[in-house]
Amino acid sequence: MCAIIVMMCAAKRASAESTATAAKFAAATLGAVVVGLAAIAGTAATMVARAVVTPPRRRRDPVRLLRVDKQAGTVTLARTPETAAPGHYSLVFAAETGRANVGAVVDESERTVTRRFWGEQGAQLERVRSVRLASAPQLWVRDLDLPWRWVDVQTPLGAMPAWLIPAAQASDSWAIHVHGRGAVMTEPLRAVPLFRGRGWNSLVVSYRNDALAPPSPDGKFGLGATEWRDVESAMDWAAERGAKRIILVGWSMGGGTVVQASLNARHRELVAGIFLESPALSWRSILRYQGRAMRLPRAVTALGVWLIGSPFARPLLGLDAPIPLAELEIPSRLGELRVPILLFHSSADTVVPVEASREVARRRPDLVTYREFERALHTRLWNVDSGRWEQSLDEWLATF
Repeated sequence: MCAIIVMMCAAKRASAESTATAAKFAAATLGAVVVGLAAIAGTAATMVARAVVTPPRRRRDPVRLLRVDKQAGTVTLARTPETAAPGHYSLVFAAETGRANVGAVVDESERTVTRRFWGEQGAQLERVRSVRLASAPQLWVRDLDLPWRWVDVQTPLGAMPAWLIPAAQASDSWAIHVHGRGAVMTEPLRAVPLFRGRGWNSLVVSYRNDALAPPSPDGKFGLGATEWRDVESAMDWAAERGAKRIILVGWSMGGGTVVQASLNARHRELVAGIFLESPALSWRSILRYQGRAMRLPRAVTALGVWLIGSPFARPLLGLDAPIPLAELEIPSRLGELRVPILLFHSSADTVVPVEASREVARRRPDLVTYREFERALHTRLWNVDSGRWEQSLDEWLATF
């Protein structure tokens, strides 16, 4: 009997030790899984944040060209949200050496879209296999058929090239036009004739990290937190040449940038108005929206947003300094706005969600004239309804 009891006690001890060992193994395994998942989330968040602040190295033609029918005046393209969108666009190809206009959709399937095309210039369209659908109706400033010249705007980083399109008569009224993130100087050109018609000089500027402009020390976007200083230099340049009032014009990230300039620039007292097209007024909202569109876990998106403004922005993202996202939240700074604003945005924008623009318009109706468009993709409002776009801008300019 005693032997049996001894054996039972030994078995119990062995079982307890086995259970403890299994528990330790399970805990270690769970810990490794948690650490692994955290590492994956951290890596993903870093990649997302790095993509936001890194300028594209080269422009590409992302749309496949499937067929050109010159007799019918049509092109058939691979179906994408852009190629299927309503409106009129510029078809750019062969490393920007060729262009054509594309218009109405005449046929479509699940994989293709056939559209009208005309006005082919430069390289031959039938010899290329990929194209880019651009919103700008002008391929170059000379397409405006207006007097213009190159000028250099001196900034702390060096000379930033710009296009000067003077008013028909001598004028002390200036418009400074700023394109969006990853876009080019042709983006805002469609507004220039309207400004000129109302007696305004137009200065279409480049800024740090543009192809023709000096890079920033870190070679990264500041999402408007650094670029506004280049707009400030453009305002200085205009003031030195007699500007008494300035309208700042900003597209996409350029919109948030010019708002920052209106709040912070040396010559901010000269700002008479602001025209915003599809503006980036809340980067936190934009990044959360894009995270949902990419089906990223909320924690990954939140971590990526935090990284951009954190002390880890320098070692992980290559930024010289964290980006102060709170300062770029225009809906939180509405009390600081002091000049009339014309604001265009589309409910169909899939890059910069429309909600921040709606909020700004709703909370500052004393300053903001808001025009919301439908069906237009990001910065492509003019392409869908050029008549309304131009009339709304012209009527607003007439108030100055």
